[in-house]
Amino acid sequence: MAQRRYLLPLAALLFAAALSANDIAGKDSTGIKKKTPRFMAVNAMGGVVIPTNDYIKSGKAFPAYGSVAIKAGVRSSGNRWEDHAYGMPYYGIGLYAARFYNKKALGNPISAFAFQGGNIKTFSRELSLEYELNLGMSFNWKPYDVFDNPDNIALGSSVNAHVGANVYLRKRLSDSWYLHAGVGLTHFSNGAQRLPNKGINLFAPFVELAYNIDPLPMSPAPGRSLSPPPLEKRIDYDIMFTSSTRQVRVDTAGTQLPSRMIDRNFKVFGLSYATLFVNSYKYRWGPSIELVYDESSGVRAWREQHPVDGKFYDRVKLGSVYRRFSAGLSVKGELTFQRVSFFANLGYNLLHGNTYDYRLYQIIGARVYLKDRIFATFGIRASHFSKAQYLYWSVGYTIKGQSATKKGKYINRILP
Repeated sequence: MAQRRYLLPLAALLFAAALSANDIAGKDSTGIKKKTPRFMAVNAMGGVVIPTNDYIKSGKAFPAYGSVAIKAGVRSSGNRWEDHAYGMPYYGIGLYAARFYNKKALGNPISAFAFQGGNIKTFSRELSLEYELNLGMSFNWKPYDVFDNPDNIALGSSVNAHVGANVYLRKRLSDSWYLHAGVGLTHFSNGAQRLPNKGINLFAPFVELAYNIDPLPMSPAPGRSLSPPPLEKRIDYDIMFTSSTRQVRVDTAGTQLPSRMIDRNFKVFGLSYATLFVNSYKYRWGPSIELVYDESSGVRAWREQHPVDGKFYDRVKLGSVYRRFSAGLSVKGELTFQRVSFFANLGYNLLHGNTYDYRLYQIIGARVYLKDRIFATFGIRASHFSKAQYLYWSVGYTIKGQSATKKGKYINRILP
């Protein structure tokens, strides 16, 4: 059941990547869509597993790994002002395979992911600084097992989310071939869908060879400006409903339970409202309020003998209703593109129902616009910058505010 919960957001993300790829194909002055530049790439990484938990620090999982990835995608053609306003974005999907030097401990995972990247700074026609973000699902891990793999407290499931961020230099070798060299951070976690879940964090330099299937430069339509029009600054309002599940550890003192981890998923629902200032094509930011109902708050568990059949059963009792609610205030920042955006929140719980978590929390995720104002998101909420609370999916609606310029014109019309 938990694996299905992962696969649905991934399918939606890949579908959104295809829609975004379609968006970056421009049209000429006759309205005919120009060919979208396609590319393929092969990526090779070799680096270390960052010692962020006791399992890695103990040396039982040797802290080194290697990986390869193949990717296919499309680039902005450069024939529209939107391409330049959003940093010449590119999109696509890829397959990733990693090999850990202690495969008995972690396995040899594979991953399907969507990626989005773009330009940070252009130094010349031959050289530029680029970034890339990855989001997907990974499979074939060797997770924690009380009998077969009891030391692996990093991952409690064989299916885990895959989140990555790369920064690299892009060197033009010819019209068709490009060489990329940079560094990347990669995180794998199941978002507390199944405990234990300390997570795996990787750091590595990489090299990548990219082949442009459509190498010919795209020229703008006659008389068409590539300079983005001035942005009319405005304030947007986002309303979002979130649904998820999570597992938690319980106090075992005097309970006769053999482990703090109980195999039960508790429901989580959330409602958020954000006021976002739109001052650029590339980003939005502003305050956000998060209201959360967490069924795991104050949960108790123990082992008890049944008075009739004499057998022992594990019992779970939920905490009081008022303890299941939390309310937090956060600052949200978002990198925006035409259909896809990436966001992060840093917040603090003013009403703190679940004392299992810290008051300070973080949220990262990806947003996909399904319609002009209706969106879906997939992300992870964590506390203490390292402890995952839960993965989540959500749906929401954006109320686009009127620009100051248009509002002023409207006022001038109605005033005598």
